[in-house]
Amino acid sequence: MRLDARAFGAAAGMVAAALFTICALAVAVVPDQTTELASYLIHMDLSGMTRTMTFGRFIGGLVIWTLGTGLTFGAVAEIYNLLVARSAATQRVAAARPAPQVVQF
Repeated sequence: MRLDARAFGAAAGMVAAALFTICALAVAVVPDQTTELASYLIHMDLSGMTRTMTFGRFIGGLVIWTLGTGLTFGAVAEIYNLLVARSAATQRVAAARPAPQVVQF
């Protein structure tokens, strides 16, 4: 099965945009709790860091994460398609040989 790399990348970018928006909203509404959660996720004390969410930072991060994720997953789909094509080519060669006849009694 081949993947449509453009569609796969676009879908991944849309999911990344939604997750980034949810995260940015959490930082804007409850910055201390979000920082504490991030500390648990990356095993690092982030309590000394200040987090400020401005509209410009939100838009910049949204664009970077959306494009970066879309391009990354598009590349993953292209590589996957190359590997599937190579695998299918080797399987066709193996399947072209006549199968041995087995007689069962």
